[in-house]
Amino acid sequence: MFLVIIVFAIIGLIFFSQRNNLKKQQTNKTKIVTTTVAITDIFAKLNLKLAGVPSDSSSQKVVNKYRKLPRVGNHVSINWEKLIAIKPDVVYVDSELTDEYESKLKEQKITMKSLNFQNYANLIKSINYLGKKYDRQKQAEKLISDIKIKSIKRTKKPKVLILMGMPGGSFLVMNSKTYLGDLVKRAGGKVVAASKSSLYTTPSTEEIEKTDPDIVIRLAHAMPKQVKAAFQTTFQQSPYNSLTAVKKHHVYDVQAPVYSPTANLKVKQAYRQIKRWLDQVDN
Repeated sequence: MFLVIIVFAIIGLIFFSQRNNLKKQQTNKTKIVTTTVAITDIFAKLNLKLAGVPSDSSSQKVVNKYRKLPRVGNHVSINWEKLIAIKPDVVYVDSELTDEYESKLKEQKITMKSLNFQNYANLIKSINYLGKKYDRQKQAEKLISDIKIKSIKRTKKPKVLILMGMPGGSFLVMNSKTYLGDLVKRAGGKVVAASKSSLYTTPSTEEIEKTDPDIVIRLAHAMPKQVKAAFQTTFQQSPYNSLTAVKKHHVYDVQAPVYSPTANLKVKQAYRQIKRWLDQVDN
């Protein structure tokens, strides 16, 4: 009886070993294309093979591991010729950008998978998903551990206005459900002058003046020099020039790669900085 148990145990080990080897072989043969630097960074940390990656931007560059791979542009300028030439089995897209890719990929009968990076919690879910799908659970667990952040509770929550600047001089207010808004909440702050239902809204000068934020975070989504200049011009005017955040010099200009509208692996660095800004007001 004991011998039979040992034999079955050995057979079981052989079966699981063969199954895992087959799964790894299938993963290595799968042609995967990533379309954002944030997604590409996760694949690099999980030590996964890619067939194509996004192009560099002025502020975000693909890691050295994948630098020699074909570049497929980005959502602003997709290089469809190169992307289709790769003949990928699957293309990974940020869930906020699916409209730019979906119809064309469907036309080419290429599978598209979207990953939600709207906030920190969804970033963790996406990493877990990829770890399980490609048999990289251990790497996923380590990565999640490396970017783990601890929420702070404060008796008095500093009021924070988050603005996203756009090329051309306009800007939007980001609410607490956006990536940066989520980090502010986790750091013990209160996002103000924003819509409760819409992630991004046109700023209301009346609401901004009324809430009088302690801190202002100004994100340059693109063309940071021009956006920063536009912010500075606007903040010399009423009601911005009379805000408590301006008077006490708690206005901070941020940009990629550490800060962005959606989550990325720089989350711990961004969170620590936001926490320090709130600490200065809270003390």
